[in-house]
Amino acid sequence: MIKWYKIQRRGIRMYLFEHEQKRKKLIHNSYLSIFILSLLLSLCFFLTDYGLGTQFIARGTISVLFYVVVFYFAINEKKWALFLVKVNVLMLIFMLVVVIISLIFGR
Repeated sequence: MIKWYKIQRRGIRMYLFEHEQKRKKLIHNSYLSIFILSLLLSLCFFLTDYGLGTQFIARGTISVLFYVVVFYFAINEKKWALFLVKVNVLMLIFMLVVVIISLIFGR
């Protein structure tokens, strides 16, 4: 039996199959997981750059607060938060590719 899921956005009702809904939820959860990974990675970069000084505490606190607020609104599926999550994930992927290339071709 086919299950339908009702989604309402902007006053328009959309119906999705069960496998489409699972796929959308999987993509959403993977973006959020990589977003959390990017927070941890940025904290590691701050720690290696500043040590345990006051600059690390200030920048780390501001960064964590930003990530927590965006993560909260992304769970509630606000469009601006989802956009920031996707941009952050794409920037993380780009940064990792650049780092790998520089490690391969660097001296």
